[in-house]
Amino acid sequence: MRNQGSKPEQDGQVDQIKAQIEENLKRVYQSALVEEVPDRFKLLLQQLKDKEALRDEVQR
Repeated sequence: MRNQGSKPEQDGQVDQIKAQIEENLKRVYQSALVEEVPDRFKLLLQQLKDKEALRDEVQR
């Protein structure tokens, strides 16, 4: 998509910048996907599961 009044070479630079940003974002999100969940967060999740299980037992 061309900006009004912009030169073709400027559009090419904008496209290159957008492509670079896209690649950088993909790298950041990919690295976040493979990160291990912190132990503290795992502990909090387990505590939540334990409370829910206890609540379910009491309601029976």
